[in-house]
Amino acid sequence: MGTGPSTVDQPVNTKPLSQDPAKIEKLTRFLEAKAARDKSVTVAELTDKYEQDKQSMKMLQGLFKKLDPRYGMAKTVGEVTGEIQISFKYDVRQEILLVKIIKCRELRCGGIRSKTSSPYVKMDMYPDNYSQGSQVTQIVVEENNPVFSEIFKFRTSEIELIENNLVVQVWDYDAITQDDFLGEVIIRLQDFDFNKSIVHTAWYNLNTSTDLSITGEVEVSLNYQLPDQLTVTIHHCIGLSPPDGQSSANPFIKVAIPGTKTVHSTGVMKNSLDPKWEESFDFSVAQEEFAFRYIVLHVIDDNNTEGNCSLGQVIIDLDTFNPVEEHRQTYKLADLKNSEHLKNKTMQSSISQELRESFLAHAAVQHPKFLFQGDSHTGKRIVTVTCRKAKNRAKIRVVDGILVA
Repeated sequence: MGTGPSTVDQPVNTKPLSQDPAKIEKLTRFLEAKAARDKSVTVAELTDKYEQDKQSMKMLQGLFKKLDPRYGMAKTVGEVTGEIQISFKYDVRQEILLVKIIKCRELRCGGIRSKTSSPYVKMDMYPDNYSQGSQVTQIVVEENNPVFSEIFKFRTSEIELIENNLVVQVWDYDAITQDDFLGEVIIRLQDFDFNKSIVHTAWYNLNTSTDLSITGEVEVSLNYQLPDQLTVTIHHCIGLSPPDGQSSANPFIKVAIPGTKTVHSTGVMKNSLDPKWEESFDFSVAQEEFAFRYIVLHVIDDNNTEGNCSLGQVIIDLDTFNPVEEHRQTYKLADLKNSEHLKNKTMQSSISQELRESFLAHAAVQHPKFLFQGDSHTGKRIVTVTCRKAKNRAKIRVVDGILVA
């Protein structure tokens, strides 16, 4: 349209692109290498972020325990007594563990002034693979021998029974102040053979609380030289768990053989969860004593601010140790304060301390009189004490008026 001359678009003469196979292959390799590098960087960043989040979560849990008043339901210091009766049944088809809390007996009183307790039982599966949380019985008011007869369900596969533990705690309910801890038992589900017996029922002794968050391993060597030198070499630890609220630890290890006079300690390794020592310690142990001797390794976090914290123990029995060969092995750390070895050691220590205190008290009031008549408060004497009921007799030394076991 219009008065001007019309124009017609002329076809553009395009030159075909030349393809260079070598350049294309080089560019392809470059793009593939860049994608692989970006992927590896992303994986590394995610791994680092996961580890940071994991450490941050540990620190937050530690702070939460300090700030949340509910964590004031501390494991009260005092003697743990009593037993709990529990029954177990496993449904293979539904993969359900049935737990019946039957009753408790001879529980201690929760409060200092209380004559009875108001107990309830709390249960947790560890590890809790299905986020089932805690299950709790009803409260039995003012009863040291409570009867519950309550049944609870926990989801767990037959394979998971090998690794799972059931943590059972008994608490004393207090409406005004914090609940008091009355005792705990950790039941290894792998000990049950549900193929042989459908139901397992037993009484369990209550113990003090056990820290299941302890992890890590320690590598140890044992060497023996006649006549009586046992050398214990601490090589290293790996995978220690830091104390709550901390991202690292300052570990050292105490090495002892109960019944001998020596306790050794390694040096403190600052800010390490995988410390290395390569330190050796000598103990005097006759070969004839191996049948009843054992080594206790206690890994401790050195903390001047909040006090030292246990990172786990290892007990090495010497009854199977061959003194002719060098023994080198890695042991898993655990909270073993409720083991029979350490409970016996603690009991012996507490009884000895109680005996010493009672001796000092007797000396202070000079009673019984026959021990402190005339000049008996000076010099040394040996007194024979006989208990007819126990049918036992022992000798006690009196040194300058002080009774000495």
